Parts: sequence; structure tokens; C-alpha cells
Amino acid sequence: MGAGSRFRVVTDSTADVPPQWIERYGISVVPLTVLFGQEPFRDRVDLTDAQFFARLKTADRLPTTSAPSPGAFAELYESLSTECEGIISIHIGRTLSGTTEAARLGAAGLDGFPVHVIDSGSVTMTVGFLAQVAAEAPDLDQALQRVRERLGRQKVLALLDTLRYIELGGRVSRAQAMLGTMLDLKPILSLQEGEIKSVDRVRTRGKALNRLLQLLRQDLPIERLAVMHAQAPADAERLREELARELPEVEVVIGQIGCVLGTHTGPGAVGFAYLTA
Repeated sequence: MGAGSRFRVVTDSTADVPPQWIERYGISVVPLTVLFGQEPFRDRVDLTDAQFFARLKTADRLPTTSAPSPGAFAELYESLSTECEGIISIHIGRTLSGTTEAARLGAAGLDGFPVHVIDSGSVTMTVGFLAQVAAEAPDLDQALQRVRERLGRQKVLALLDTLRYIELGGRVSRAQAMLGTMLDLKPILSLQEGEIKSVDRVRTRGKALNRLLQLLRQDLPIERLAVMHAQAPADAERLREELARELPEVEVVIGQIGCVLGTHTGPGAVGFAYLTA
């Protein structure tokens, strides 16, 4: 596609794209579905983040999440094709969700219209940053190039307030979760290139927040950075202020963790989503 060609950016609700970016860049967001028992809710359409976490706190079983249908993607791509010359569609990593595959199937039905589906390998605001990078590019070719250059530079660090939701999801045993609660251990996890890893367990939340900052400093320099939280705005703001002082050249965004990631982190989680420079 030539320079100056008009294109559109599509992502999904797990990218946690701030509402002002959706408006500023014209990003289209396809919602995943969250199911509490048999009751389906479209992420951030039928259920706000606050409503989701309120229900999660009282749930005895974790909600499940499902990818959008290929038809939902096909319908969106079809409608966008009348107003642009190509689409870049950037989604949650395929090791975490079937969304990218659904997008590919949805794109397959559009004969001769270019839809480039990108598996980010990540989730939350790292994917949001890729959508922003794409939207800032002057044409589709450059959008694709700039996004692909950054795929291996995404990282998420998350501090969980409790092991309860990881235990409900079968990631740790009940005995480990109980022991962690008794010792007030706060687990820190990382997500990089589609893999979730345990990084550390720190006693007390205050020490864990400092450890988060230490881990982030090991990855400097950073190009784009978000402080993400699940109903923990005070801690997120504290981290943002500290980072704004340390990294005056980087805009530090505060974002809200949505339903899909929030199912596993639970309320009280806080962390960083960033692209290294």
C-alpha cells in the first residue's frame, strides 16, 4: 500500500485500550465474552470493570471467558472496508485466547481486501500500545513494520494481592495458596512472548511494590509504559508518580485491568505493561 493510504486499527477488549485512545485514533475494539455460570456478558459492553470485580469477589467459581466469533470479526472488517483501504488487527496472544484465530477466520472471508491479523503474544496495555503505534503510522506498510519490530519488546509484570484466584483457576494448589495467605506472600508474575512465569514472592504488599519497581528498572530503557491495576487506584497512582520522577521522558499511563486478565489476578492486582526501547 502506498504512502498516505487510509487504514484502520482493530483490537479486542483484552488490550485495555483507554477510551480516549479509541476516540483519538479511531481504534475499533471487539469485545470478548465473560460468563458467570451460564450468564454471558460482553466485556466492557454489558459489564463494566467495577461490576465485574464486584461479582468476582463473591464468586465461588471463576467466570470463564470466550473469544469473539469469527462472524463478529467478519462483520466489523466488512463495515470498515467501505471507509478504508486496509486493516491491521492486533490481538491477545494465542497461548492465552482463541481470539487471534477467530480474527484470522473472520478475515478469510473478505476477498481481495487486505486484513493483517497480528498475534501480539501478550495481553493488556502492551497490546494497547501496539494499537497506538499502528494508529500513529502514516500508512499500513509502516504500521505493520512498526508493530512487528515491537512484538519481542513487550512485557507485563503483575503483583497479585491474593493467591485465591490463581488457586481457583488451578494454577497453584490449595495448600500453597493457604500457606501464601498465612505468610502474607504476594506473588509477582511476568508475561513475555506468551509465557506466564512466577518471578518472585514477597512478604507484605509494600515490599512487593518496591520489588516491582526494581524489576522494571532492570528493563530500562523503556519506550512506552502503563501502570495497570484492578481496583487499586491509590497504589497505581503512587507507582505512576514515582516513575514519572524517574523517567521524565516517558509518558506513564494509568490503566484498568479488564475482565479476562482480572479473572486470574483478582481484585487488588497492580503491575506494569510496557515496551522496552
